Amino acid sequence: MTLLGQNVNSYVYQDYHFPQLLAKVAQIDKIKRIRFTSPHPADVTPDMLTVMRDHGNICKHIHLPLQAGSDKILAAMNRNYTQRDYLRLVETIKQILPECALTTDIIVGFPGETKDDFRETVKVMNLVRFDGAFMFQYSPRPNTKASKLPDDVPPEEKQARLAEIIALQKKNTLERNQALIGSIQTVLVEGISKKSPYEMFGRTDGNKITIIKSNSVKVGDLVEVRIEQTAGVSLFGTVVNKE
Repeated sequence: MTLLGQNVNSYVYQDYHFPQLLAKVAQIDKIKRIRFTSPHPADVTPDMLTVMRDHGNICKHIHLPLQAGSDKILAAMNRNYTQRDYLRLVETIKQILPECALTTDIIVGFPGETKDDFRETVKVMNLVRFDGAFMFQYSPRPNTKASKLPDDVPPEEKQARLAEIIALQKKNTLERNQALIGSIQTVLVEGISKKSPYEMFGRTDGNKITIIKSNSVKVGDLVEVRIEQTAGVSLFGTVVNKE
């Protein structure tokens, strides 16, 4: 099950907040795996993290949009946090959920972004070492506040910045995935591998695509998989147990 919404963790109904909603859903019989997307950093609270820790069927994965590492650019984007706030939040997540996978969104070339501003984004990426990221170069969208700002970062500079963070994220993703080799991961089977009818694919608790060297499992199965190797963004492994 996926709880989906813009700033989903900002949910409030009367005195009922997102952590209470998440806990209630986790208590429903037969729901084996719960995800939610996309949360806003401002509402990732210790209460929410504690609920995630205390319920085994809530995936230990948080998509935590960064957008930019520079306080100046974050303010221009109307994000209500600073780089320091964000890094403190990451530290809190790691304290409560040490194995939690973190993914993010990053935009480069936002109006007014200098080379120094961009280096702040790279700095955060190096400190956090995200498991994955959606990365884009800025382009104006009609009827947004940003569209009224001068689009003053040259296209070739945007492309160079995007290429740099893509290369960095590939390195970080590979290292994060390599750390899982030899571990046992619970994988929800989603389908037949595109490359072989004798392999299946699914996702780990941390939302990592995993190729399973077996066609004896079926879609919807939760299986224990020993991770044996990694390539690109994918893990590869063998089933050791099936629920």
